[in-house]
Amino acid sequence: MQITLELFQIFDLLAFTTAFVLGLLFLFKSPKANVYLGLFLFSLGLEVFQVFCATITDYNTFSIEISSLVSLPSLVFLLFYVQYNIYGCILKKSWILLVIGLVLTILIPAIIGEFYFLLLQMIDYIFNISIILYIFNMLFKHQKNVLNYYSELELKTLSWIKTILYIYLGFYLLWITEDIVGLFNQELPEIFALISTIATCTLIYWIGYKGMAQPEIFNQTLYKEISTPEVVEEVNIDPSENSVFNEKDELELTKIKEEIIAKKLYTNPGLNLRTLAIDLEIKEKELSRIINTKTSFYQLINSFRVAEFKQLIQSPKAAQLSLLGLAHESGFSSKSTFYSTFKKLEGMTPKQYEISIKMSE
Repeated sequence: MQITLELFQIFDLLAFTTAFVLGLLFLFKSPKANVYLGLFLFSLGLEVFQVFCATITDYNTFSIEISSLVSLPSLVFLLFYVQYNIYGCILKKSWILLVIGLVLTILIPAIIGEFYFLLLQMIDYIFNISIILYIFNMLFKHQKNVLNYYSELELKTLSWIKTILYIYLGFYLLWITEDIVGLFNQELPEIFALISTIATCTLIYWIGYKGMAQPEIFNQTLYKEISTPEVVEEVNIDPSENSVFNEKDELELTKIKEEIIAKKLYTNPGLNLRTLAIDLEIKEKELSRIINTKTSFYQLINSFRVAEFKQLIQSPKAAQLSLLGLAHESGFSSKSTFYSTFKKLEGMTPKQYEISIKMSE
């Protein structure tokens, strides 16, 4: 029996096997959030395998039958991965989405078959696009929260997940276009299918790379007063939206700044809101409220670090250390944070600033 494989079928097979292997690796890789990333890859791989089985039947004399019962709501597992990274567990209401997803992908198709295929497909599109928008909203809130808590954001914002979501939105736009075009032209959908297949294969490899590099973001709650992830999500953690900055707060903020500068607390690369609150002997929530009515914790601490760098570059240490060495001495632990913050505050790169200093001497 001879098996004929087209180009897009080879990509499908490659994508499925890669997703399966990576899924296994993530199931046993810490942190625990990777279990859900592994399930997401398994689910995505099964979707690809279904397509592979359907297309190989069209090009060969034999058929491979695979039940629709193997389908799983992939994006719900991605949602679980994001939530576990942020909160350390899954929000209770999100389990409902998994049940809905399983009903849409397994129960209903098994009962009614393909009779209402187009209707089911549109419901599936709406469900998954809603999940994508929900994850976008969660990531937006998360990024806002880490700005108010951390002085270093590298690998904490989950920004790479946004790329996955944008690609998925592109997929759905492509698939909806394919469905519409397929009603009038049977050849063009094959081109769309090839583009989708290659993009899916590339996406799986990219997820594997990014997932392996992603550490556990939080091993502690943002605020001691907030004990459950449901509260973290529902409560407005940005105090600037709920308080008025008065004269007393301004005096307190000035005092806080003076103490940070006097003790050079900003030179600690691992400084966050909690450690600063301990150093200043002030309640964490109160410290956050005072700082965030004017700026963010991230901006405040890194502005001190930029000022320290500007002093160091004109000191004898400048002859002993590189720009990155001076940045590290100032408290920066990330090259990207250093360059982006410096350029935002000074309107030039650190190298350009160094040149301007030498020219003025």
